[in-house]
Amino acid sequence: MSRTEIIVFVSAVVISLLIGFSSLLPAEIYSSAIWKILWIAIAGVLIVGIIMGRLWRNGPALIMHISFLCMIAGGFCTSLFSRRGTLHLFPSQTADHFMTSDGKMEKLPSAVTLLSFAPEYYPGMNFPKDFKSELKTASGDTMRISMNHIGRLGNYRFYQTSYDDRGGTLLTVTHDPAGIAVTYTGFLLFAIGGLAWLLRGKIRQAKKISPVIILLCFICVGADNLYAVPAVGADMADSLATRQVLFNGTTMSFAGFADKLTYKLTGRGSVSGLSPEAFTASLIKYREEWSKVPLLKVKSKALREALEIDGKYASVSDLYDETGEYIPARLYKGGAGSLDKDILALDEKMALLIDLWNGDLFTPLPPGSENLRSDFSIKSEILYHKIHPVKMLFICAIIIVSFILLSRIFKKEIPVFPFIAVLGILGIIVYVWLWYISGSVPLSDTPDIMEFVGICMILLSGVAAWRKESRLLVALGMAAASFLLLVAWLGIKDPVLSPVMPVLASPWLSVHVSLVMLAYAVLGFTLPVAVTALSVSSQRDRLVHLAMSLLAPGIFLLGLGIITGAMWANVSWGRYWAWDPKETWSLVTLMLYSIPLHKYFRMQRLHKFCCIYLILAFSSILMTYFGVNLLPSLHAYN
Repeated sequence: MSRTEIIVFVSAVVISLLIGFSSLLPAEIYSSAIWKILWIAIAGVLIVGIIMGRLWRNGPALIMHISFLCMIAGGFCTSLFSRRGTLHLFPSQTADHFMTSDGKMEKLPSAVTLLSFAPEYYPGMNFPKDFKSELKTASGDTMRISMNHIGRLGNYRFYQTSYDDRGGTLLTVTHDPAGIAVTYTGFLLFAIGGLAWLLRGKIRQAKKISPVIILLCFICVGADNLYAVPAVGADMADSLATRQVLFNGTTMSFAGFADKLTYKLTGRGSVSGLSPEAFTASLIKYREEWSKVPLLKVKSKALREALEIDGKYASVSDLYDETGEYIPARLYKGGAGSLDKDILALDEKMALLIDLWNGDLFTPLPPGSENLRSDFSIKSEILYHKIHPVKMLFICAIIIVSFILLSRIFKKEIPVFPFIAVLGILGIIVYVWLWYISGSVPLSDTPDIMEFVGICMILLSGVAAWRKESRLLVALGMAAASFLLLVAWLGIKDPVLSPVMPVLASPWLSVHVSLVMLAYAVLGFTLPVAVTALSVSSQRDRLVHLAMSLLAPGIFLLGLGIITGAMWANVSWGRYWAWDPKETWSLVTLMLYSIPLHKYFRMQRLHKFCCIYLILAFSSILMTYFGVNLLPSLHAYN
């Protein structure tokens, strides 16, 4: 690179990182003049890029650059001209003004009257699934509003935000016709330009990789301690397995419920030789006896020492002193102590156990209930929980990695592509199986997401093996897949047993998350490619071309994922961008991985530099998915 190229390159990276680390600063930074000047400068760079690069000769690149200009312009329109506020109404109350965010009253185009408001709860629970308001306008029209359904009155939009304990509803009111129109135009241009970019095939390898990416888009233990414990009969446990129950608003088999509960409480698939359904039934029947058995897993060594218990398990009686005081409550420091997180995790297990003993954790469904599932669906669910296929996928991935490494050690060629192909097909079957028994696309929690990305990584490794890429690359890809599947399996062993927030009960969830995680899988695969390229100099040129060919589809998918997330946020919260840490770092990831594609930097010719850059760029993905969880975030969903 020339000195000018180095300066421009470093400036692009620094600007990207400045945007990312702005999430550590007070929120006021995003409304400051400095922030606006930064984005005006970025828009200027885009315009200069169009002119200097003569992009009118390259239609897709021109459309992509214009799309980003539209998004920046839309953001400025929203910042300068939009109005946002709240409207608090009670049944039969009429209002023709709302309070803006700066405390002023603004007139609505028409008076509105709240006809009714009602939270919708999960079946058998008091946890809200949705909030629904029905308003009547002065013209007599009816407007229905819920968490994922916007109410419209002219250019004004109404969003269901919350409610009070007196039957009133709290609505967010926005007026942003210019900002939304310009921004959404940018979204549309990005989708058109990105698709044209991929189909044009300016990078030869992209033609070969893109069909695989498109195909992927459609995918959407230790020894058991033995205790003398009371147990129900095997016949009774087997008869209970196929019974259907309502848990967290979802119909499932008693066996499936018991499997989740057993792993949550104990971290194991069985207790003292009892199956999950036998263990759960025994817990219900013999409460007094089980309260003295060490069954609650305590992961934290510090908490075990504070509770003065031996081993990794605590009994219910261990958690109370002689006076009946709950010891974890005494140890809790109000969220300030390092021990508090572990105390809350243990407290969650105790709450589940108490709800189980009080008969409040699940509801048995009688024959003929409208919520019953088919016998085939229930049997499929029971089989899934019996064999735990994610654990099998992880083991098989590890075995394939071992075969590849042994073949390198003994310098014998072992054809691994058939094994990876079979494992990839099995992975798709397992994922579709989970989709079928859960009734929705399984992308709402960490284990499901890790399983999805792990299967994608297996398929990408299969493509590399089919193309006869370096065995080290295939081994690294499969090692990454096995790690992701291991994380998924560990998450399954410690499941989240709480219903989803109302905002997550949206069809946008599966579209947004699947696009983003697929993008991270594609971009993340450049890491083993870059590492292999640095290690195997004889294939460095070929591998660098492969890594570069992965960037285009990865960036396109990530861009679509960010756009669908913005559209979802606009439907649910009335704003398509909030500079939330996860939003911010997803944008940084997009920017950092876009830099090597600019011909101005000629990174494809600088093999070692390109590999090192891609290895370092992977840290932005880690920051996006893990690092931002340490910051206050709308995406925490606690």
